[in-house]
Amino acid sequence: MTTRRSLVAGAALLPFATPSAAWAQDAAARLAQLKPAGFPSQPIELVVVYPAGGGMDITGRVVQKFFERATGERSFVNNRTGGAGLVGHTWLATQAPADGHAVGIVANLIFSDAIRSQGRWSWTDLDHIAHLNAEPLNLVVNAEGQFKSGGLRGVLDAVKARPGTIRVANVPGGYYEYLIDQLEEAAGGRFLRVPFQGGAPGITALLGNNVDLAFGFFGEIRGHLAANRIVPVGVTGRRETPFVPGTPTVNSVTGRDDVNWGVSRWIAVPKAVPADRKAWIAAGFRAAVADPELVQEFRGLGAMPDPSLDTPEKVMAEVTRMAEAERAFQARRAQR
Repeated sequence: MTTRRSLVAGAALLPFATPSAAWAQDAAARLAQLKPAGFPSQPIELVVVYPAGGGMDITGRVVQKFFERATGERSFVNNRTGGAGLVGHTWLATQAPADGHAVGIVANLIFSDAIRSQGRWSWTDLDHIAHLNAEPLNLVVNAEGQFKSGGLRGVLDAVKARPGTIRVANVPGGYYEYLIDQLEEAAGGRFLRVPFQGGAPGITALLGNNVDLAFGFFGEIRGHLAANRIVPVGVTGRRETPFVPGTPTVNSVTGRDDVNWGVSRWIAVPKAVPADRKAWIAAGFRAAVADPELVQEFRGLGAMPDPSLDTPEKVMAEVTRMAEAERAFQARRAQR
């Protein structure tokens, strides 16, 4: 069983890269050199398209504090929610002011929302300029529910035996649905999908025994795990996570190798934002993520920064790679 001690111990052993002292010392000078005249003229809005309390919101609020520390400028987090992310993503791509005073804290769910927009906008309508962190999804059940023992295999066996009755929390569109598809294929039966606006409301429903299986990021579930209110039964990705030690990968339980969905989070701005402002915003978030104290806070959230994605060009290349990988999966999915 995952306990408070094992959670802390697992996080403490993680091999996080420590930002170089040279970068930390030089961050202020770099930002001063890049800062456009008269910008920003008002607090910068950090747009999170999912509800408060979820993994995206938690990351946004932590990053905001360190962005302000790095830049000396004011900012605030605004949750523009609705349509399981579609409302906020649409606002960023089509309505956000192109002056740099609104930036998106976005993730790879933006790809499926672009499809759901039915051509109104594309993820390529934004410039993706600074990476924040990445983490897998954890599959959890209620510690007092019908699946408190038996693991993920027990859940899948029940789906096969009682199709359409095992309730799973779903955020419509994107990798939540892809993951459910894969679980259904492995089970040979169908879940009853219960839609939510984000991962955190699904976890709340699980705690109330209103769903049988939910997916959450470590920051969303850590307190409930430590209190032994939920039980982890699987994790996406190719290897087990040190944040929830002893939890098998979904791939190992199902005999697959393609259940690798998780989240990558980054900063995006409208393409029309002036280049000098984009450069300063990107540098400000790079400096924030390079702060050793933020690395420590990310460790506590179960999310991993990637120091190799240290330029807007590298971030854009990685975002493009993820988009193409998801497009290929969707094509295979459509052929089934």
